[in-house]
Amino acid sequence: MKKTPIGHVTCPVCDFADAQVKEDKNGHAYIHCSDCNAQTFTRNDFRNSKLRGRMRAVTVTVPDDTVTVTAPVPVPKAPEKPVPVPPPAKKPGGWLQPLLAQG
Repeated sequence: MKKTPIGHVTCPVCDFADAQVKEDKNGHAYIHCSDCNAQTFTRNDFRNSKLRGRMRAVTVTVPDDTVTVTAPVPVPKAPEKPVPVPPPAKKPGGWLQPLLAQG
């Protein structure tokens, strides 16, 4: 499962400026450096809060020209009364009739 970054810090191993900060399954932050592939885990709440205090948050910018607004599509109304469906035609006797006719 690919995890999305929640921020960036300087890698403590190779000093790469944009190492990603991600969350593990317990909600603790950890560092993953794409330059040297080092992973640094926090393991407790105190270290987790220190790392989150140092990180630069991930920001997402959306250009204005990519957002388009369209008019809502009208939804046709359902008919007032449901159309009755006739029951399926039954064969007289059913599947047991040929067996009873033999004896």
